Amino acid sequence: MNVKILNLMQFSRKAGKMVSGLDACVRGMNHHILRLLIVAEDTSERTKNNLYKINSSNPSPVKIIETGSQKEISYALGLPITGVFGISDKNFATKIIEYWKAEA
Repeated sequence: MNVKILNLMQFSRKAGKMVSGLDACVRGMNHHILRLLIVAEDTSERTKNNLYKINSSNPSPVKIIETGSQKEISYALGLPITGVFGISDKNFATKIIEYWKAEA
């Protein structure tokens, strides 16, 4: 996983612009707070399918990217093992997407 993406995720968490966990992210999507969802590549297919389904039914869908592993991301952020992370800040989300596209 790109170190720059992890750094931006750490900054967004410290700034209070990140939520983690499936329930918190779904809540954020429903309240139109989130700008970006980051899903770990080793997250279960059922969880991914649920997220994509909920996202497609929203009037303003959120960009979803898949990168890294649950263990790698959670360890870097100092969180329990989690596979879904939501970014609410536009600037953090834009930069993370930019770095993600450069990585692919």
